[in-house]
Amino acid sequence: MLPFLAFLGHNAVYLLAGFLCFCWLKHEEGEEEPTTVQKHSREGYNLAALLFFFLFLDNPLRRVGGQGWKGFWPCSGRFEVVVLFGMLSLVAQFVYWSRIVSGLNQEHA
Repeated sequence: MLPFLAFLGHNAVYLLAGFLCFCWLKHEEGEEEPTTVQKHSREGYNLAALLFFFLFLDNPLRRVGGQGWKGFWPCSGRFEVVVLFGMLSLVAQFVYWSRIVSGLNQEHA
């Protein structure tokens, strides 16, 4: 169930960050030239955001369940770790989308 929830949550954050970053996209009047987003994509940031969201979601679920990763990850489920991975996931998404938007804005300039 955890991978499914991580995938859904990551996609929700992905869409939200994308819509927020596209608010900063410059619109040119009368320009019909199609632009390709793939040329400016930075998949590493997106994969990092997925990993951070997976770890973020794993920590609250372990905290609620009262489990931990005995020995391997001693701070699993702690509040600070939950906040850390949640913030890292958001930062990676915003970096991913802001690089795409800045590349598209440079095309229009």
